[in-house]
Order: sequence, then C-alpha cells, then structure tokens
Amino acid sequence: MLALSVEAHRTGCAVVVATGELDLAGARRVLDKLDRLVTEGRDRIILDMSGVAFCGAQAMSALVRTRARAQRAGGWLRLAAVPPHVRRVFGKTDLDRLFPHFPDVASAAAGRVVPEQRTTSPGGTAAPRDGSAYRRQEPGNPAE
Repeated sequence: MLALSVEAHRTGCAVVVATGELDLAGARRVLDKLDRLVTEGRDRIILDMSGVAFCGAQAMSALVRTRARAQRAGGWLRLAAVPPHVRRVFGKTDLDRLFPHFPDVASAAAGRVVPEQRTTSPGGTAAPRDGSAYRRQEPGNPAE
C-alpha cells in the first residue's frame, strides 16, 4: 500500500512524500498525484522517497513521464532521499542520469546534487557518462 501526502516547501515547490510500495497500483497513484500538480501549475516538484520500500518498472516509467511533463511546463521533478536499494536499480537502468541523487528535500530544493560513483562494468571501468559506450559503431564511421 502506498501513502502520499503533499506539502509546500518554503521555496515554493511541492513536496510529495511517498511511503510504501511503488508497485503497479502505487505507480498509478503517484502518476495521478504528480500529473495533478503539474496541471495545477505546481511544476517544481520534489518526490521524497525516503519511505519507499519498492519501486517497480511502472513507477519508474511514471516518474520519467512526469519529469518530461514538468520540464515542458518550465519546471522539474527531483527525487530526494532515494533508498539505496532503489538507487541501485536506477543505476542499472541508467535512470540515475535523469534523476541525480539528492540526499534530502532541502538539497533537492536547492539543486545541490551529491556526486556518486557509477557502478563499474565487469572489466573494472565505469561506463562513460556521454553514452558513447552505447552507440552502435558503423563500418567506416569512427567513434565520436
């Protein structure tokens, strides 16, 4: 079961506190809540995930869609206090590139990102942040 509450931060952004599981049902609820905020013009949103026990693929997709919608409206979606087990999944799916690590709501409101080490590949080196490791090499076209 997922519990959601919305608070106003002193900086004017909306803070959505999520507690429980962001499973299929939770993903729908959080998407509805975040979409409603953007529709109301509250497009600077922080999702406090400190109480999230699980985050499924549907919830991750909902977060990506909401982020894009908020950006189109001139705002943003930032995730705060993401538990380590969820951050690991974000790292494995490269969502950590879209959602930088904010250790708490205050840091997210201020835009203070905490740098993190990327998980290394089996060869022992981190994947390049520019995505070049994921580009297909065509014959006759050197890598950029």
